[in-house]
Amino acid sequence: MNLASCLLALFLLVGATSSQAEVIEPKEIKSGKGIKPNEGIIRLSVRSQRQFIETAYLYFVQVKPDGSDGDEVLRFERGAGVPVMGTNMIDVKAKYYRVPAGKYRLLAYTVACGAVPPPGAVCFFGGKPLPTEAYVSGSPAFEVSHGALTDAGDFVIEYTKEVDLDKFDLFDDRFSDDGYGVRWRAIKAGVRPEFASLPVGPVPAVPPQFLSRIECEQRPKGKLVQFPFRCPPADAAR
Repeated sequence: MNLASCLLALFLLVGATSSQAEVIEPKEIKSGKGIKPNEGIIRLSVRSQRQFIETAYLYFVQVKPDGSDGDEVLRFERGAGVPVMGTNMIDVKAKYYRVPAGKYRLLAYTVACGAVPPPGAVCFFGGKPLPTEAYVSGSPAFEVSHGALTDAGDFVIEYTKEVDLDKFDLFDDRFSDDGYGVRWRAIKAGVRPEFASLPVGPVPAVPPQFLSRIECEQRPKGKLVQFPFRCPPADAAR
C-alpha cells in the first residue's frame, strides 16, 4: 500500500490464525433476498475517531465450537474518503453484508497495512506508526444465524488515552498506534425497511473495556478531521 509496510516487533505471540487463515471479504447486499443456505446478514459500521489518509481494515475470526479460533477471517474496510467533498471515515456508515453462519470475534485492525497484523505488529506509513492491534482473546464477538439479521454494531478506531481532547495538544500523538484501540457502540439508526422482516440474531457480546466513550453519530461541526473529536453535551444521549 504505497509507502506502508508492516514491521513486526521483536516478539511474535501469533498462532496459526493470523498467518494461515483464509481472509474473506463479505459481499454487501441491498435486501434480504438471494442469501445462500447457511448464510445470515450482519449490519456493521467501521469508522475512525479521526481522519486518516489510508484505508482502515477490521478483521473478525471464526470461532470454533470449542472456543478456539477457526480458519476463516472476515475483513471489512473503511476508505478515507474526501472530507472536503463531504465524505469521510469518521461518521457512522452502517452496511449490510452476507456472512457465513457462525460465531466471530474481533481479531485485529490496522490502518494502511492491508494484511492481518499478528500481535506485536506495527504498521508504518510515511515514517509514522499508525494504529494497529491484534486481540488474542476476550474481544467483542457476534453470532450469525441462517436467514437472520445480526446487528453487529459500530466499531470505532478510538483514541483511548485519558485526556481532555478539547484541551490537550495532540499534534505529536495524532498518529500514535498505542493511543488507539477498537471500541464498540450500538448503531442508533433503525434497520432499513428491506431487512426489517428478518428474524433478529443475538446481541453482540462486548466486554466492558471495549465499550466506546463516543456519544454522537457524526463529527460535531467545528471539529478538525485531523484530530480525535469529543461530542458536545447536547449530543450526549446514548
